[in-house]
Amino acid sequence: MSPERSKLFQNCLRMLLKPIVGFCIRNGLTIQTLLECSKVVFIESAAADLEANGQKVNVSRLSVATGLHRRDVMRIYREGNTQEESASIPSRVIGQWEQDSRFLTKAGKPRMLSLDGDDSEFRQLVKLISSDVNSGTILFELERTGAVERVGDKLKLCRRALIISENPEDSFRLLSEDAEDLVASVEQNVFSSEDVKNLHARTEYDNIAVDDLPAIRKWLLDEGSKFHARARKYLAQFDLDIAPREGAAGGGRVVVGTFGRAQEAPVQEIEGDE
Repeated sequence: MSPERSKLFQNCLRMLLKPIVGFCIRNGLTIQTLLECSKVVFIESAAADLEANGQKVNVSRLSVATGLHRRDVMRIYREGNTQEESASIPSRVIGQWEQDSRFLTKAGKPRMLSLDGDDSEFRQLVKLISSDVNSGTILFELERTGAVERVGDKLKLCRRALIISENPEDSFRLLSEDAEDLVASVEQNVFSSEDVKNLHARTEYDNIAVDDLPAIRKWLLDEGSKFHARARKYLAQFDLDIAPREGAAGGGRVVVGTFGRAQEAPVQEIEGDE
């Protein structure tokens, strides 16, 4: 691969990684977790590609295809052993708070901790986990992820529920499939010489009245559902399982995806480090 093409692909990769890294940052996942997950996906993808081309899958080929050390390939592919990231300091602080009787009520539940002063209960809690990290830094991260909230001069441990569906993995599995098709669609538009390009459209307005967002969200949901009903009706007439046609070669795949997002403008705060 030429240096110019390699640089192009690296720039594209960085852009593709932005939403993934953003997901990690918002949910307290570190780069160690991302790296381990990347190793697993690299190996799974390389193995699937070799199998699709009728080639033998072995450790050496997977190592060359992915750039991973043979020991990582052996560990993941042969042994099925993936490394779970050790709990981060904020997670360990929460765990200590939930289990240590010094920070519990008589009923055994995490109590609110004093926050102000060098001898605050929260500072003491953090020191039990690490004396190398500033308690203000840990507080910032816990507040950022919604794990705690301030109540006057005290700190309360919260339970933040992630409500996506009854099975969050199903929603993200669908997102993964959508993302794979979208990336492939754009890649085909950019690098192939097809006369008719894949649909790739985006509509955005950035100064919408916040009070109107719920109604807009519902309109997008309703209209999107109507569009997909029309798309299914149109595409069904070409599907050979539904409308057999003698002599026609099947196997073609068509995907139409839509999404809508209506959000308030993020609050921006600029504060100095403690």
